[in-house]
Amino acid sequence: MNKRSAFIDGFPLFEKQTGVALITVLLVFAIASVIASKVIVAKVLDTQRTNGLINRTQAYYYALATEEFAVLALQEDIKNDSNCNAEKDFCVDHLLEESWAMGPYQYEIDAIGLSTVKIIDLNRFYNLNNIVSGGRGVNEDELERFRGLLRGLELDDRLADNLRDWLDSDDEVHGDQSDGGAYERLQPGYRVANRTLVDVSELRLINGFSQQVMNSLLPHVTVLPPEGSMITPININTASMPTLMSLTKSRSGVNSAEQEGISSDEAENIIAERSPYRSVQELIELGLVKELNLYTVISDQLKPARMTVQSQYYQINIITDYAGSRAYLSTVIQFSESDSVDRFSILSRDESNNAARFL
Repeated sequence: MNKRSAFIDGFPLFEKQTGVALITVLLVFAIASVIASKVIVAKVLDTQRTNGLINRTQAYYYALATEEFAVLALQEDIKNDSNCNAEKDFCVDHLLEESWAMGPYQYEIDAIGLSTVKIIDLNRFYNLNNIVSGGRGVNEDELERFRGLLRGLELDDRLADNLRDWLDSDDEVHGDQSDGGAYERLQPGYRVANRTLVDVSELRLINGFSQQVMNSLLPHVTVLPPEGSMITPININTASMPTLMSLTKSRSGVNSAEQEGISSDEAENIIAERSPYRSVQELIELGLVKELNLYTVISDQLKPARMTVQSQYYQINIITDYAGSRAYLSTVIQFSESDSVDRFSILSRDESNNAARFL
């Protein structure tokens, strides 16, 4: 083919064919580049997710290590505590003097992480499950104690009846809009628990326990598992003034069935005189509260259960940051008076955000 025959209508055939091939090649390269970039981005995201999971897991294990360290600190405190008896099975706890309670403490991790821990004495709070202790219905004495706590916080004491309807197993209504039907009519609806509380956050499900009420109440209450027919006592060496106001006294003599809560002045006197109290009897002998009620009625029997100077329950709150990942851990432990080396048993672990406990 000569040079002239390579033209049709003045256009060169070889130049037109060469342009189509070039566009095809460029299109292939563009598609390949898009696919390659998507593969690379996916791999980068997978790597980041994997590193995040690894770092999050590592942070959690560092949190567990911090938990064990906190338990060791409590064990060491018992070992060296001058407020313990010779057998080290009974120790007087005092929030303001013992180092474990003066946190939060921070510990550096490999120069790229930080673990923060705070130990809280749970016996300084009122256990809401006391209201249905023993599995025999509502304990009226404990219900009145909770009313006293609400009054000490300047909250409506009728909230105690709403909590009662949430906890008890019967269908009788005592509170305001607290029957099962009232909750089922909500959007979305839910059923009344009719059992002990699992966590203090469960209070938000109960009518009347608004966020404002919770903000006032949470620093003074806790939720601990019931121990048969026993009441969880409050530690008079560590309890706050509103918590102490959940204690009661007889209105007309120690044998009177009529009870009333102690006043704010009496609660302040208890706090002012603790240094710490080495026994409940020491508080009684000081005469700070006349006719102070030491007993609660459980299964028609009087049991000395309202106060103690020894804490049995603790909550270890941990926030661990490691390489950009964060782990939360709140562990409830129980002190045992047994002769075993490991005197603390773990009751529960919670990995939800516990930052409020560090405020």
